[in-house]
Amino acid sequence: MLEILYMSAPWCGPCKALRPAIDKLKPTLDNTKVVISDINIDENPELVSQYGVQAVPTFIFIKDSKPVDSFSGIKPIKEIQNIIEKWM
Repeated sequence: MLEILYMSAPWCGPCKALRPAIDKLKPTLDNTKVVISDINIDENPELVSQYGVQAVPTFIFIKDSKPVDSFSGIKPIKEIQNIIEKWM
């Protein structure tokens, strides 16, 4: 199972811009193999600290309970899909 932590905030402009693309991506994924968890950084400071998040949006890819990849900022959905395929 690949878990993707999508760290964002309601006040974040780039997060708002990326939201529609993430919402379109979610139903295309096999939810037995990949899950995207939306994490509001304002409500989850422990995860922000645990993963050293310094900017939003941040994506953290977790495979077998270990972080394997991450990035901050906006990327085209195709690039995000490529990262997902890499770790599946």
